[in-house]
Amino acid sequence: MKIKILSLLLSFFLTTTLFSQDWETAREPAVIASVNDAAQMAEEIVKAAGLKSNFRIAEAQVPNAMAVVYQGKRYILYNPHFIKILTRATGTKWAAVSVLAHEIGHHLYRNSVNKGKTPLATELEADEFSGYVLQKMGASLEEAQAAMKILGTSYATRTHPARNDRIGSIALGWENAGGVIEETAENTVSAAEPEIVQPLRQPSVLSPKNIAATIYFNASPGTDYYLTTRMNVVKVEDNQLELIGRMTKTNDRDYPFIIYDDSGYRVYVDAYGKIVSGRGIVLGKLSVRES
Repeated sequence: MKIKILSLLLSFFLTTTLFSQDWETAREPAVIASVNDAAQMAEEIVKAAGLKSNFRIAEAQVPNAMAVVYQGKRYILYNPHFIKILTRATGTKWAAVSVLAHEIGHHLYRNSVNKGKTPLATELEADEFSGYVLQKMGASLEEAQAAMKILGTSYATRTHPARNDRIGSIALGWENAGGVIEETAENTVSAAEPEIVQPLRQPSVLSPKNIAATIYFNASPGTDYYLTTRMNVVKVEDNQLELIGRMTKTNDRDYPFIIYDDSGYRVYVDAYGKIVSGRGIVLGKLSVRES
């Protein structure tokens, strides 16, 4: 009963769902359950792009996935726990494929142009590559963009462009591969995006009526954190209110919410309110405020 109440109360503050449940599962790729699966999927991605592989792929203790060049050799590193959560959160296995395709794009997008002289393609170039190969592999535009809709932030960070720009690049690649994009309200991402919330710094105590839940972080036991009714995660210290992140909804029943900050770092909230990292480490607890 407590789990149900928590889910219902949190859902009350989110009036829209990020993803449609009408996924076409008949042509979905196989689940990426091992490094062999990831390597096989990488081969399919490279084949769909009409290029040759120039990298090695491996599991690693990284936050999500990344393309790196180390001692002159190219690698794609991915966290299997992150891939598992992402697949469940988006409701489609194409999300994991798009993540791998994006990282492969960092290595291959410019390879045919400058013979690999530039170490890595930009984020938007890798996004475009991802959209291109996923269309070639049979993914719909919605499936190709599913991961970015949940992983991207609504504003640009030091390392990554804003979600809208990245979704647009994926759409460009998907369309360049032969996909036909219908102009609908659902595909007009910018119209549905909320305004950027600026950091709050004001010498006032947070009003109880604006508190949706209290948050406890293991690494900061003496500091007060709250989830507001506007889905902001704030810290209250020395009579000052500071915005440190935002919460958004997923389609995963076990991890129904994600908390992210302006650097792109994200943690996951399970159905019990437990906050965990992408590696499955318990970081804290979220408790719905009692009325």
